[in-house]
Amino acid sequence: MHKRSRAFLAAILVVAACSDDGATSDSVDTVAATTTVAANTSASGYSAQITRTEYGIAHIVADDWGSLGFGQGYAFAQDRACTLLDQIIKVRGERAAWFGPGDNDENINSDFAYRHLGLWDDADERFGDQSPRVADLVDGYVAGFNAALAAEGARGWCEGEDWVQPITTTDLYASLNDITLYASAGNLIDPIATAQPPGGDSTAATDSTADTTTGDTTTTLGSNGWSIGSAGSESGGGMLIANPHFPWEGEKRLWESQLTLTTGELNVYGVGLTGVPGVLIGFNDHVAWTHTVSAGYRMTLYELNLVPGDPTSYQYGTETQTMSAHDLAIDVLQPDGTSQTQTRTMYSSHYGPMLNLPFGWTDTKAYTMRDANIENTDILEQFVGMDTATSMDEFIDSQRTANGIPWVNTIATSADGRAWYADTAATPNLSAEAIAGWQAEVSSGGLAKTVLDNGAILLNGSDPINEWVDDPAATRAGILPFDQQPQLERTDYVFNANDSHWLANPAELLTGFSPLTGAEEIPQTSRTRQNAMLLADPSLRGDDGLFNLDEMQAAWFSNRGLHADLLRDQVVKICDEQVALVNDLPFDNTPACDVLRDWDGLLNTDSKGAVLWREFLFTFTRADRTNAGDLYSVAFDAADPVGTPNTITENAAAIANNLALAAMALDSQGWALDIALGDVQYDGRAHDERIPIPGGTNLEGAISIVDCCSGANTGAPQGDPGENVDGRYFTSLGYPVTFGNSFVMMLEFAADGPHARAILTYGQPDDPTDPNFTSQTKVYSAKQLRAVLFTADEVAAGAVGEMITVTGDRS
Repeated sequence: MHKRSRAFLAAILVVAACSDDGATSDSVDTVAATTTVAANTSASGYSAQITRTEYGIAHIVADDWGSLGFGQGYAFAQDRACTLLDQIIKVRGERAAWFGPGDNDENINSDFAYRHLGLWDDADERFGDQSPRVADLVDGYVAGFNAALAAEGARGWCEGEDWVQPITTTDLYASLNDITLYASAGNLIDPIATAQPPGGDSTAATDSTADTTTGDTTTTLGSNGWSIGSAGSESGGGMLIANPHFPWEGEKRLWESQLTLTTGELNVYGVGLTGVPGVLIGFNDHVAWTHTVSAGYRMTLYELNLVPGDPTSYQYGTETQTMSAHDLAIDVLQPDGTSQTQTRTMYSSHYGPMLNLPFGWTDTKAYTMRDANIENTDILEQFVGMDTATSMDEFIDSQRTANGIPWVNTIATSADGRAWYADTAATPNLSAEAIAGWQAEVSSGGLAKTVLDNGAILLNGSDPINEWVDDPAATRAGILPFDQQPQLERTDYVFNANDSHWLANPAELLTGFSPLTGAEEIPQTSRTRQNAMLLADPSLRGDDGLFNLDEMQAAWFSNRGLHADLLRDQVVKICDEQVALVNDLPFDNTPACDVLRDWDGLLNTDSKGAVLWREFLFTFTRADRTNAGDLYSVAFDAADPVGTPNTITENAAAIANNLALAAMALDSQGWALDIALGDVQYDGRAHDERIPIPGGTNLEGAISIVDCCSGANTGAPQGDPGENVDGRYFTSLGYPVTFGNSFVMMLEFAADGPHARAILTYGQPDDPTDPNFTSQTKVYSAKQLRAVLFTADEVAAGAVGEMITVTGDRS
């Protein structure tokens, strides 16, 4: 039996007798319209008020941090208890005990990896020094979550399951630690679980693929973020676009709420990840911010030179180090309902866990890692500091003092019109000598180059020079200090779309930073370039050359794609003039030419030609980053990173022939060449409605991203992505969407405060039978946003149903 620290089984009381006409109080911090029934609640207990507005948005008001956490935990459990409980089982290392071995022993491997990482076992010690407000917030959140379970149960796919049980603060901190590892060890669960020396445990063997080298990636999670400063804003205040591209299924879905303390210390609106108290992307009266996944590195991989004859010892400088061995045991549910214990010996170097990478653990070499976020216990203090900031200076200082951002860039703006970009994500701090040695290895074209091409850094772990440097200015051992991380403040704009810090604004390129923060002077993705082009396009602004909220929203919803903007007319011209050949026989491209000629060039649900264009682009190599010579004849130029590559390739035959192949692919599915995008691109989650979805992919150079697949690490039901169709972007089901635009928010600071519009594309609840599971999806399908209700009067006027007061005992 595992320990359970600080469990809260608070008695709860709910809910209020309000009249059926939905009468509400004048303010969300007034309870005149409700009555509350509570059990065993003392004067010092938790108490929070929850008002739900349209689409199930929770607005929570309390007098203190613990009660605020209680209300947020309660409201989250009403919507997504199943999602958090599933993740708690994962970080405890109990999936096999509850759900059996899983396909290809995935639950067994998950359990061994999470036990080996020690997220749960070490949580109390690791997170033992939280500030009083953070500790109170977490204690309250756990108590509120458990209170909702006790009062209402879990709604959705886990309803009635035996594993629906109260959680503890240990659980929540372990889950939070797991979230910090999304861009590092969290991508290496199977390689951690199955790393065995030659002759080791054969039950741990697995087929490791090249993907396991990819610790850092901007393809599984992404985002766009714009911050417009006073020089670009009609109001003179700052403006923001928040556009995270996250899964529509599973644990990485965002959840929306407003948190207000009656003391005036906090009034913040936005979204957060599963089980994370506070707001991670959002705004208050003074600042607004969003995040994009950083192109920097959150870990380093190490190659160890092993001691001859001893595959669990390695050379380290002039000495020998012995790997630590840990014997772990897990319970595995059997088909007959019984449980069996399985054991495995897990190994670690002094850097961290050993890894089963494609290059293998041989008699001479082995591989390990060090993670910059495994000890990141500052994340909640970081975000609470941002949530409570009363100026841009305070906002920036919260990053300087906590430096707890795990794996994202920050794009922020303020009421007084400042625009700030920073990549303060946890980054390994290597010496200049170590960096030079690594760069030489990459230039030689060896394994270090292969690993870099797969998104990670590989160093010689037997050379002490490659240890991380402890800088006294840093908040944690081995990471870059704040003042050495990329930052840019301007009055016109800053932005990011998952390329590195280099191009936060084309007028002021950021250079000279550690390569571990991301590459400089390299070709930018088509999505980055399209963001920059939209920001600079005068046709998208008013006659005054400034953005207002309507114009900014229209720019984002324009659903343009870089390659269509640059190439569509040139492709049509070639199509008209060049004979296409398929299997050395002429192919009539005239219908395809006509479709592209008549296409509106956009990625709306009614756009006819978008499907043909997407499949045409897919026939070219890396159209998302455009190798010169594939689509373009003018190569990338670091002096013009937004404008290059450009001009269509001189290989007209390739254009004509690939368009013919795309036309044949559509015909193979029984699709007309001018089939509308919305006829085949739809909400792909597991529910009964078919909702057309606008937007494009990185392939087209769109900024509004919708795609497959979610990659969720969850036991929840997921939509059917269809079968792969050889050589095609579509699947057998078309383009089911389970990833991409998630929380979209547009905001401007005006003289009377912040004004925002938003959409949470997949809605608040876990339960597909809840109307709010798809209600916002339908709004998004129509290319609309909803008004964000922020002031007390707005929330009271927009309340749906009765405000409830939830209370419970403190531990």
